[in-house]
Amino acid sequence: MNEFLMICERIVPEIVSVLKERYKILNHLVYEEPIGRRTLATATDLPERTVRSHIELMRANGLVDIYKPGIFLTDEGQSIVPKLRNFLNELDRINELESRLTEALSIDRVIITPTEGTLMVKKLGFAAAKLLQELLEPDSVVAISGGSTMAAVAEEMPILPFNPTVVPARGGVGAVVEYQANVIASVLAERLRGTYKMLHLPDGLSQDSLHMLMTCEPQIKEISDLISRTDVLLFGIGTAMRMADQRHIADEVRKQLVDNHAVGEALGQYCDMAGKLIYSTNNIGLSLPDVAKVPNVIAVAGGQEKASAIIGVMRACQKGILIIDEQAAEGMRQLLQISAL
Repeated sequence: MNEFLMICERIVPEIVSVLKERYKILNHLVYEEPIGRRTLATATDLPERTVRSHIELMRANGLVDIYKPGIFLTDEGQSIVPKLRNFLNELDRINELESRLTEALSIDRVIITPTEGTLMVKKLGFAAAKLLQELLEPDSVVAISGGSTMAAVAEEMPILPFNPTVVPARGGVGAVVEYQANVIASVLAERLRGTYKMLHLPDGLSQDSLHMLMTCEPQIKEISDLISRTDVLLFGIGTAMRMADQRHIADEVRKQLVDNHAVGEALGQYCDMAGKLIYSTNNIGLSLPDVAKVPNVIAVAGGQEKASAIIGVMRACQKGILIIDEQAAEGMRQLLQISAL
């Protein structure tokens, strides 16, 4: 799947099913021509009206001709069939890997996007934005975490009148303002013609400090209550030690992470590859154990170096839709010992 197909999918979502139907027709003509429309419909298990529509369009495009004996492939139609077959075989291979990863992780669904250098994060963001549009209902509460991938989700979202309330899933992490959950929530809300709430808290405050803020600051309690009513949660996944560096976690905690083989981090929770939680940072907002209560969950991550982190986090979640790139998918396939396709 290339960039052009992703653009086509955005404009014409039914493009893959149409391609498969036309391939069935063209492929059958390779082995049996000339043939009439009714016989072709029976052979391809497609409605005769659908076959007629496809044939007329492919005739106009120079792929088939219609003569008295029946339908024939043109030379161009003959040449395009093997190319289309290779493309659909690759698409089917990706679909099969998506299914196997979904089963291995015991989650709702896996979506694999292309890996194309610097475009990887953009493609992940586009796929997540497209999925969010499918899941959103008017006036939903959407919680989103920080990070470059979540920023890409907000940037790839078209302007649509869903009118959600968008909130940061947790307090801030890292030094890049554009990647803060508060900023991303505001951008996403603007694109969806909704409203947003900000959570002005750094990640990792002490438990006593959080309790005091919840008690003394009504606005923080209001946002916390709103986050607890999340309809759709979007979050990214990081490798454990890189996120520990970003949070400037104490040496004794880093040792705990290393000793217990922590591989992944999401929503302030560090876990090993089996999905066991190793360490949690204090914060107001959602954490991995809260995922079970959220109706719709979207996790997004890319890169082969994140393969073990993704496995650990999704095993901890035990639900949700995971969007990854081809390199991450291949790394996960190897770690999960799924046979090559």
